[in-house]
Amino acid sequence: MLHLALISSADPHPGGDSKASLSHLALMNMVIAGIENREKICGSCDDQKDMSEWKGVKVDRATHDVVEIDWQAMGLKGSIDLQWLPATVKRVFLNKNLLSGSVDLACLPAELKFLALSQNHFTGTVDLSTLPDGMEKLRLYGNKLSGSLELRRLPASLHEMRVNQNKFTGSVCLTELPAGLQHIDLSQNEFSGSLDFRSLPKGINYLYANINGFTGGIHLTQLPDELTELEVAKNQLTGSVNLTNLPQSITHVDLSDNTFSGSVDLTRLPQGVSDLYLNGNKFSGETDFGHIPTSMEYLDVSKTNLSGEICGEEQLISEFNVENSNVKLHFTDKR
Repeated sequence: MLHLALISSADPHPGGDSKASLSHLALMNMVIAGIENREKICGSCDDQKDMSEWKGVKVDRATHDVVEIDWQAMGLKGSIDLQWLPATVKRVFLNKNLLSGSVDLACLPAELKFLALSQNHFTGTVDLSTLPDGMEKLRLYGNKLSGSLELRRLPASLHEMRVNQNKFTGSVCLTELPAGLQHIDLSQNEFSGSLDFRSLPKGINYLYANINGFTGGIHLTQLPDELTELEVAKNQLTGSVNLTNLPQSITHVDLSDNTFSGSVDLTRLPQGVSDLYLNGNKFSGETDFGHIPTSMEYLDVSKTNLSGEICGEEQLISEFNVENSNVKLHFTDKR
């Protein structure tokens, strides 16, 4: 193990030749060298198991190469050295542990498709522009990562990126995201600047940007046709909003707790929308609630200056929240 330690300390970003000269067992031992309770993975140092018996390590039967590492929710403590991951690894799941230290995305295997480091204690900055070209899913949420994020140079193959619940700062560019991106979660960070929704990927389904410091207005008339959920709650967004041309696929819209103002037109909402949160804004004026889709399960207009009357069967509209507004609920008899 002395020889391996010398390699690690002398070469913080090992090249292909240095890694290729090592067995997968040697590489994996260096991956876990910083984990304090690594016996949960490979057994005690005195009686270390063969790698085929390591917990959560999937080996290709034909090539005997490591292809997947699944160490999620094992209570692992310490640090993980991702630079020594075997080149054949395609999926890594380290979520729900107590791991700490920095995250260097530049040293990941070129074949890696799925990386889950969520719900740990990782710190420092991350450079998303160095992700492997074939990366498909990235989950970094629930850590203490910081710094800005460059979203204009993400892998073209990426279709899920969840970086929520961190301490990221700065502005974000949403106009040059990968064409195949379906899910992006930026929520619960410290981002600032504006949000431009006019050039989102056509196939995006989920976009969460709530609980940040975003400012300015937003355009909701050019959202992608396949968008299902949109959340921008608890920011500092301003201006009016146009809800007359939302995607027909959308089911959930949360605009709450900003400083949006003006009137709202609810006469042309998508017929499948089930949740609409307008509460905690400065919306005002008489509102026509007569065209609320029957699919609506929860409508929140509380803490606004909107006025009007919502009529319907009690079982259908009893969950609508109109507190601290001028909107009244009128229950009609069931026919």
